[in-house]
Amino acid sequence: MPRLAAAAALLAALAAGCGGATASGPASPAARRAVAERFAAAVLHGDAAAARALLPSSGDGALAALVRRAAAPWKGQRASLRLPARRSGDRWLVRYAGTRTQAGGAFERETGELVVVVDDAAAPAVRYFAFTRVRSRFGTHHDSQLLPSRR
Repeated sequence: MPRLAAAAALLAALAAGCGGATASGPASPAARRAVAERFAAAVLHGDAAAARALLPSSGDGALAALVRRAAAPWKGQRASLRLPARRSGDRWLVRYAGTRTQAGGAFERETGELVVVVDDAAAPAVRYFAFTRVRSRFGTHHDSQLLPSRR
């Protein structure tokens, strides 16, 4: 019995020290914003594992599959985020711009918003996300070369 009590005390101390859920109530808007911003940064830098760690359950559910699919095109590519995230009801909007280079010299410039829904539990987690207002412009490196003027 003393071992069980010691183990329970150790788990409680670890949870408190690691930022685990507490009985203090819902997370602050600043904590939810931080989770949304970390999630957006992970997805737009191609780090699916870091993004999945911010889900309620980082198992192999449908949401985890969507995270892998969304992060894959950004792996090894360049993207910039406009922070801080803006709040819209229970959603956080993160504007982004990025360039994805394809083989053969083609590239795609993309801008848009990543909408992240974060729950208000004591330990906030990402419940859903979506890309909105996405605009893509395609080109080649030949398009970006300056041509001589006819003047």
